[in-house]
Amino acid sequence: MVRVLHPQMKATGNDEADSFWFKLFQKLDRMVKMQIIICPQSHFQLQESVVSNFFEPLEEMYHLLSRGFQFVEQKLIIERQFRSSVLSWLDKSKKRPIPHSFSDVFNGDIDIWLPKTYKYQPSYYPPVYEEVLRESRERIHKQWVREFYLWKERNNTKFDKWRENFYLSLIISILSSSGIYHKNKDYLPALPNINIGLCQFLLESVDILSIIHSVLAEEDMDRKEFESNVHLFLLSEHFREIPFIKLYSLFYSSLARKAGSGQKKPPDQGMTNDLNMLSLLLPYCDAMFIDNQCRTCLEEKDVIEHFDYKTSVFSLNNKEKFFAYLEKLEKDLPAKYLEKVVEIYGKEWIDIPTKLYQ
Repeated sequence: MVRVLHPQMKATGNDEADSFWFKLFQKLDRMVKMQIIICPQSHFQLQESVVSNFFEPLEEMYHLLSRGFQFVEQKLIIERQFRSSVLSWLDKSKKRPIPHSFSDVFNGDIDIWLPKTYKYQPSYYPPVYEEVLRESRERIHKQWVREFYLWKERNNTKFDKWRENFYLSLIISILSSSGIYHKNKDYLPALPNINIGLCQFLLESVDILSIIHSVLAEEDMDRKEFESNVHLFLLSEHFREIPFIKLYSLFYSSLARKAGSGQKKPPDQGMTNDLNMLSLLLPYCDAMFIDNQCRTCLEEKDVIEHFDYKTSVFSLNNKEKFFAYLEKLEKDLPAKYLEKVVEIYGKEWIDIPTKLYQ
């Protein structure tokens, strides 16, 4: 979309694709102005954009369509999901730990009337930040490549078995981060049939054991019981139903099976960021436009059976449905609401597409 709009960049060269991206921008721009949708920024977009060759044009697009609204940091959302799950488990509730309200994951109230104008100030990130980010992406991607060849080697492994190995590997990774749990083998689950090395990176920015301990302390649990309860919680269904953990396990198992079925190339560097973003943010979105590979994962029978979120998911392969979805949102806007929007912002401002990159 940026390439099509920016005067100093080359478009895709495909007339149909260029037309799609141009029309999509106009539609999103109009619907943001009409207060129907908002496209929040995220830390994942930052990570993808900082290492690109056109960071500022990308960031300016994010600012326009988000009007400054952002998802809070990844580790904060993970922490809140874990806290909710531990509390639910302590209450012996059978209810699945659901995502928190919008106020928990955004930097502001997204239901307020958006400003008519916005001021874009380019962010500055020192070269060392970009270097560290690139090194981290390369380090994790190397593990993805190792996983890919493991998938091909274990090509007879079933979808549910991959999920089980994922959960067990993740539990061991969490417990092994503490010397207490690592030394006491009684607290480690049965070793997975296949050890998934990628799990060591999944939660490396979050101290999961400290989060669990803090909830147990707040609930006045005897510290002597901390270790046994951490162990029991991690082996419970509550842990497996944490949205971020559950969605990542589904994506991982889907990709593993695809590789075992003959996929030729391993996931690229962008896949790590994509899966983190989708697994964490999908439950908080009404709709997402993602790449084709990730969407096809979500359409597999084994994934659908466990996918219990109402998020509508689109990609280039069903882009017509995305436009139809947006058109319906605008068509269903109550007349009374539309009149108020026009009264506040003016019809001309809504109808004329924003000129970006002047």
